[in-house]
Amino acid sequence: MLVVSSDLAVGTERVLVSAIDAENRSLVTDQPIELAFAGPGGSPPVEVPGRFIWAVPDVRGLWVAQVDFDLAGTWTFRMRTADDQVIEGAPFSVSPEPRTVGVGERAPPSDTKTLPETPLTSLTTDPAPDLRLYRTAVGEAVGSGRPSVILFATPAFCTSGTCGPVIDVAKPLIDVYPEINWIHVEIYENLNTSNPDDLQPARGVVEWGLPNEPWTFVVDSAGIVTHRFEGVLDRVELEAALDKVTS
Repeated sequence: MLVVSSDLAVGTERVLVSAIDAENRSLVTDQPIELAFAGPGGSPPVEVPGRFIWAVPDVRGLWVAQVDFDLAGTWTFRMRTADDQVIEGAPFSVSPEPRTVGVGERAPPSDTKTLPETPLTSLTTDPAPDLRLYRTAVGEAVGSGRPSVILFATPAFCTSGTCGPVIDVAKPLIDVYPEINWIHVEIYENLNTSNPDDLQPARGVVEWGLPNEPWTFVVDSAGIVTHRFEGVLDRVELEAALDKVTS
């Protein structure tokens, strides 16, 4: 059992947990679980509920939990299942500060490419793109006085296999929250290269400090990051974040 979140820091963090069996197969269950996280120095474990979400619908999933980390260093954790089994997880690290733009920080005003100045094939590898995701630059959005959702993902080159599903979670919500700026930013700059080894990170990816993909950021009307989601997320999580910035 592993914590797959790669950028955890002191404070309240969203933690993704993956569980596999002895044959390295992903365990898929929607049964409730309890997660207990213990910090360095032998402090009492912090117990939180874990909620199952699909990473790839009907194929594999993860558990998500909100955890308060009070110390940097090496943490341990365990899972208690609905039938009272206890599974020990692998140790993981918590940093003093996040590498990626954190909650409460001002969103970098990245000058990302948009339609119609840039061809759609240079903006996205999504096989079924929604054009509304490519009409506003990040810098314009976070300075607009309106809330924004910024999706950093690359469906064609995604190492986690969850970029497409994350974008698909967002698309139906564009009509539900028309007051929000919706933006998809590809991870790589030169999408039309014939050699994947030649892919270059987009400038926005560097400016936001992203170590991997996908990432989803919710930014309020003042340009401050209110939520950040590494990897997979579902509609329940995203709608809860959007309701906070639009209320």
